[in-house]
Amino acid sequence: MYVNKRGLREIGRVLFKNPTTGRLLTTAWITPLYLVLRQTASLFRLLDELLYPAYRRQKVERPVFVFANPRSGTTLTHRLIGLDDEVFTTVKLYQTIFPAVSATRVFKRLARSSQTRMGSVLVRVFQWFNSPLESRWEGIHHISLDQPEEDVCTLLWNLNSPATGLLFPFMDDLQSQIWIDRQPRKPREAFLDSYEGTIKRHVYEAGGKRLLNKNVFFSTRIRSVYERFPDAVFVYLVRNPCESLPSFLNLFYQAWSAHSSSIRPDGAEIQALKRLGYDYYRYALECRKDIPEDQFITIRYDDLVADPKKTIVDLYRRVGTPVSETFGARLDEAVARHREFKSARTVDLEFFGISRQEVYAELHEVFETFGGDGAWS
Repeated sequence: MYVNKRGLREIGRVLFKNPTTGRLLTTAWITPLYLVLRQTASLFRLLDELLYPAYRRQKVERPVFVFANPRSGTTLTHRLIGLDDEVFTTVKLYQTIFPAVSATRVFKRLARSSQTRMGSVLVRVFQWFNSPLESRWEGIHHISLDQPEEDVCTLLWNLNSPATGLLFPFMDDLQSQIWIDRQPRKPREAFLDSYEGTIKRHVYEAGGKRLLNKNVFFSTRIRSVYERFPDAVFVYLVRNPCESLPSFLNLFYQAWSAHSSSIRPDGAEIQALKRLGYDYYRYALECRKDIPEDQFITIRYDDLVADPKKTIVDLYRRVGTPVSETFGARLDEAVARHREFKSARTVDLEFFGISRQEVYAELHEVFETFGGDGAWS
């Protein structure tokens, strides 16, 4: 399995930077777990080469990538579209941990045996592993091993995800893991070869269905993925930065506070993360100008929340995909349930020492493009 060697060197440089007891202890138990899971995933992928070599010839046609700054509606959009399982295939969390045909088929067989005595034991084991995941992000983002999820774990195995910054709060020092599009061609192509292999495996196992993926850290790899999948459709959720930015910062701040309590909400670590948040907005806007309009589709968060079904139906119309009667009914049921959901209140910009005037100044083009009607006042 591919690994970003520059990313390894970056982690080596920050491993003992401004060390805290909590972070060293967290690193000490996460590292062996990471290595065991990654090695297991590698073994499953090796089995694929022996048992399912036909995956290499799998065509990936018009994949859909949903992305945005965190807390901008990607989860809702992804899960609503994912209800159309006759057309789309989504990646479940366990599949991002073990991105292999053989792993998926093993887990499916185990799930089918859940009604047996041995199966009941397996169910309890599953619940033992799954419960901490569900409780960790309760009220923020529902997460479960058997639910559709973004491919963050797959990218972590490659060391090509900003999620490493949850443990190492030095975003300026993790540039190769954040900016895929800015890597030299050779490592970028190596990453894309591995990423394409992962996608082909999933589509092959799903019988050739159309891939639906989502990742809130996707902005900085758009051009690379577009080069590899020139018929891809990118669905960009855009929300008022004054609302999404503090949620993005708080996601990392809560993790950092757990192992490095000395980090301040207006400290240097948050400032570096804030700059990355600005860059996400700017870069998505830049890429939007380079990709055909029918392949880079923007959805405003306010429109999604106001009328989720209409937003999804409009999206289908724009990509030329019919809405089946079954999918329409599922949308109605899901939207009704969503109306009962209340998101946990998050912090404001002021908590991180950021003014609205600063956000306006940094992202004036974003506000002019998407909030010019006064909706983002």
